[in-house]
Amino acid sequence: MKMNIQNNSYLLVDLAALRRNARVILSGLQPGTGLIPVLKDDAYGLGMVPVARALSALPEIRMFAVAHVSEGLALREAGIEREILVMGSALPFQLEAAVRADLTLACGHLGFLRELAACAGTQGKQARVQIKIDTGLHRIGLEAFELGALSRELESAGDRIAVSGAFSHFSDVGDPVLNEKEYALFLQAVDTLKRCGLELPLLHMACSASSERWPQYNLDAVRCGRRLYMDSPDSPTGAIREIVSWRAFITQVKPRRKGERLGYGGAVTLERDSLVATVGVGYGDGLNEALFKVQGPVLAGGKRCRMLACCMDQCMIDVTGLAPQPGDEVTFFGYDAAGGFLSSQEVSALVNRNEGCGLTSALSSRVARVYTE
Repeated sequence: MKMNIQNNSYLLVDLAALRRNARVILSGLQPGTGLIPVLKDDAYGLGMVPVARALSALPEIRMFAVAHVSEGLALREAGIEREILVMGSALPFQLEAAVRADLTLACGHLGFLRELAACAGTQGKQARVQIKIDTGLHRIGLEAFELGALSRELESAGDRIAVSGAFSHFSDVGDPVLNEKEYALFLQAVDTLKRCGLELPLLHMACSASSERWPQYNLDAVRCGRRLYMDSPDSPTGAIREIVSWRAFITQVKPRRKGERLGYGGAVTLERDSLVATVGVGYGDGLNEALFKVQGPVLAGGKRCRMLACCMDQCMIDVTGLAPQPGDEVTFFGYDAAGGFLSSQEVSALVNRNEGCGLTSALSSRVARVYTE
């Protein structure tokens, strides 16, 4: 595939497949349950703005979720008008910009509403929040004993604060007993808030993995990041298509003799005569060095080849038996130009990364993002 880029590699993102995945997820939800795409960390490295624009074509999607205020502001500056939930809440110096941009902020600690209400008052606006409940992850969020004080803060804030929902997050999706306990704690907290007179139009707790394995916890919406971009790493259904492919280019091909050492410090000693290709990306581009310790696979010339050694800007792979030339492509995960496939989930599992989106989110700005329909 010839690309009109000047980069040594590119991440190819299939936006049509992204929308198809979203429709697959929506079709599997109960009526009345919505989908909240999670676009944090630049949509896991795929490009937050292009992904948001592609998903905005679906009228069923009414809200996006991000982690930081800066991400929400970037979406607003790009013209995204859907509601944007900032799951990590906001720092004091970010409140003014967040209120001006109509971002929905997570309220996860006492005192936050007082500061936010004061900021909203100076702008003559109403700030919007969702209540974050801590059910066991102990990251951010209000615990049961704090909810009474929270309701008093809300009462003091008056009409300067609007509450659009409440949410939490499972601490271990793989533990069904713990999931049930944490879900119950969330519902108890919601019940407490309602008894205090608070209306909560939207309740959500499920993430990608939870929505796949435990649909009984879906509530009013599911928050999906990884599931929009790739199938389950543990129990793939085949219904979700992997939408990203990382491809790079060979810069040199040379025969090497048995016993020759490759890479810094002689990282690899060849056990046989080999044909070695140098590829113009390395750990500076986000290539995981741990993959070379296990001689992870890549696709080259329609075949699986072994990784050998990695430097900051270049790496070496074993292409023995092939006839590659400089400029030919190598695919580190995803689809190659001939339709061959190497799952990012398979590659991720080799280095104990729990999901393939850990590979995409690590890719640096040197990797061009290219979008196709």
